[in-house]
Amino acid sequence: MEAILVNYWDLARTCTQFFRQRRFRNFHAVFPPAQHGRVLDIGGTPEIWEMLDYPGEITLVNPDAAVFERPRTNGRRTYRTEVGDGRGLEYADKAFDLAFANSVIEHVGDEQDASAFAREIQRVGKAFYCQTPNKWFPVEPHLGTLFLHWVPGLLNRYWVIRYCTLWGLMNKPSPQDAADCLAHIRLLTKKELRKLFPDAEIHTERFLFVLPKSFIVIRRS
Repeated sequence: MEAILVNYWDLARTCTQFFRQRRFRNFHAVFPPAQHGRVLDIGGTPEIWEMLDYPGEITLVNPDAAVFERPRTNGRRTYRTEVGDGRGLEYADKAFDLAFANSVIEHVGDEQDASAFAREIQRVGKAFYCQTPNKWFPVEPHLGTLFLHWVPGLLNRYWVIRYCTLWGLMNKPSPQDAADCLAHIRLLTKKELRKLFPDAEIHTERFLFVLPKSFIVIRRS
């Protein structure tokens, strides 16, 4: 049975690939490469840019240097890489044509951390793109569970994480692993995003054309 099961993150990556392809279908039209030659991906990795085949100078900044060392199956290009914290970037105002963050802001910490992260995206980019899952979507994508993330008190119990989520069943985390995972997940609502990005456009990505799955916050150049 162990040989049949895969790591939850492998399963989640397969599922999100479909949504990413649909999400970025019109990315070139919204952010024309000719106008966005310098791009900063905050918390990112090369995979998205290889899927997008987006020209220009891509700088990846991530607090974990190990993500830059992972082997890539389609690494046709090079990237500028920096180890850094998205809550306090060491770049000048409007240093990049486009600041980009895909499924990152929900991992940076508490409300103050999210505010600092949002402020930095808006500060360093002439244009910006920030995508994050919707807190009120029935499925919690990081844990693979239905509805439980709406009741945080339940998720703070180890046995719930271990036996009532796909992540727990497939990865068999220790109590410390479970606590560490929960400490780095804080899903946001549309209302919270409007407060963080008061002058931005907020687009809703829907599942089955009905359920709001995630939000995409943008400012065009």
